[in-house]
Amino acid sequence: MVSKILMLFTMSLSVLMAGEDKLFFGPCSSFSASMKFDCYRDYEEVAQFLTDAHAQYPNHTRLESIGKSYQGRDLWVLTVTNFSTGAPEDKPAIWVDGGVDSDEVVSTEVALGLIHRLLTNDDPRIKQLMKTRTFYIMPNMIPDGSEYQHHTPLRPRDSTLKPWDDDNDGKTDEDPPEDLDGDNMALSMRVEDPAGDWVKDEKDERLLRARKPDDTGPFYKRYSEGIDNDGDEKYNEDWPGGIDPNRNYPGNWSIKQRGSGPFPGSESELRTVLDFVHAHPNIAASQHLHSTGGVILRPPSVPELKLPSSDLRLYVNLSESGLKVTEYGLATSVYQWNWPRGSRNSGKGQIRRMEDGTIKGLDPFDGLGNYYGHDEEYDSYAAYGGSLDGMYELFGILAFANEIYRFGEDLDNDGRVSASEQLKYNDEKMGGQVFKEWTPFNHPTLGEVQIGGWKKFGHNNPLASELPFEVERNVDFILMQAEAMPQLFITDVEQDYLGKNVYRLTLTVANQGFQPTELAIRIKNGNAVPVRASISAAKKVMVLDEDTQKDLGHIMGNDETEIQWLVHGSKGAEVTLKTFHPKGGRSSKTVKLGR
Repeated sequence: MVSKILMLFTMSLSVLMAGEDKLFFGPCSSFSASMKFDCYRDYEEVAQFLTDAHAQYPNHTRLESIGKSYQGRDLWVLTVTNFSTGAPEDKPAIWVDGGVDSDEVVSTEVALGLIHRLLTNDDPRIKQLMKTRTFYIMPNMIPDGSEYQHHTPLRPRDSTLKPWDDDNDGKTDEDPPEDLDGDNMALSMRVEDPAGDWVKDEKDERLLRARKPDDTGPFYKRYSEGIDNDGDEKYNEDWPGGIDPNRNYPGNWSIKQRGSGPFPGSESELRTVLDFVHAHPNIAASQHLHSTGGVILRPPSVPELKLPSSDLRLYVNLSESGLKVTEYGLATSVYQWNWPRGSRNSGKGQIRRMEDGTIKGLDPFDGLGNYYGHDEEYDSYAAYGGSLDGMYELFGILAFANEIYRFGEDLDNDGRVSASEQLKYNDEKMGGQVFKEWTPFNHPTLGEVQIGGWKKFGHNNPLASELPFEVERNVDFILMQAEAMPQLFITDVEQDYLGKNVYRLTLTVANQGFQPTELAIRIKNGNAVPVRASISAAKKVMVLDEDTQKDLGHIMGNDETEIQWLVHGSKGAEVTLKTFHPKGGRSSKTVKLGR
């Protein structure tokens, strides 16, 4: 029996390496203006989607592999902008990545949906964004892992596929879950055992809760589905991979964080992304796509990071807009999400969308400097080495993460959707499609067990029928975020004739985006770059100021500043004025001297 199971697991890995048909979805539709997002694409289909998009829109896209995954797959990035209105690097840009958590394949579809919207939609709003913004889109950051989701029974965890010794026994990846009952899903097992730490939950007997002193049983032990491959009397304790790229970012990395890896940036996929972001200082915003929960996440992810007040206000304002766009129920910092227990996600700085559509939340500045509303020694959900804090603090990027799709309804209004509430939703709204009922199975070493649990699709990835709506509303959020990026324009050049062919030129430079040219965290850390303006002229014009380039400092959102030059030249001579900031773009204006 054990040898048969090992053979089946080996066969599943062979299928993965051979790139055979997906287990759960047939071939997805190819890229076209009329296509629909009702299917989940594997690595080859994503690559073909990007290739087709680039082939059909060569003047608005640039497709490049910026590196390789651990197993040698290309890490594709599609640059999307209207190339006729300027180089991508000269426009404010937003970075969008999906697939960092390998089983959350809905994130890849949202990234592809963004590409599709930008290229095929004739909305004037989209056209304007294409003219003035750049989108760097990486649909799948960890393609090795998502291939397990599509091609094997295993539901991959949040990690790269570089081998890792989870149990410190000197071996790597030697005891993964397996599909014992042949349903193409490695789910969960529970087995009656007097020494078990679990009992059936009174709310729903399909669930287990922790054992209490007065419980009379029956008691259970629980496992992921599989066997003890390495004979150490533990089950499935050493899965493929083990280093979480979303706990491997530099900045606030910690060796104590589970999944952190041996050192920050140890994973090749993440290093590739970091190199790309560093080489593109025009990236002003980012969206890191995840599932599930229907939550808009922002920094901080750890207690040590305190956001400057202006950055916090910016995040809260955009989060409020995000709830209106997505109709999700909660916007919060990562660190504050579902903490402290029983808080109902109603702390300072958290914003909730009520059933009637109204937005409510506590002002993070009410009560002065306590952003969290509780003592630090009671804090729990910290995410050291996460993407949001890394992008925000290291690169000055306004980083968000959308937890796409919420399965279930918060029936008791405690601020979260419990497992029992999800089961009720599965039964009443989903026709029982998402949870596999517990089924007896004769395990080769444990004896009589039950196999069941949440299936691979429907729980944290919406079923195909619900996928288009999730793609649409999350693309809407990304577009809203892109519109908020800083955008420099020279709005006016005033000329004052001072006599003897001398003119004073007053240049008005406006930031017409909601976001400032530099976030306060960058200014605080001494890494901020000022807006710069320059003047150039024909030979018949002399710039009387010592400097032809001047610093304008930092310009807040929806604000403007002025700079002046003195020039000497004859009437009708041309002068060109330019302004630039990496995250605010370029603007120029040529004027003729005149009295």
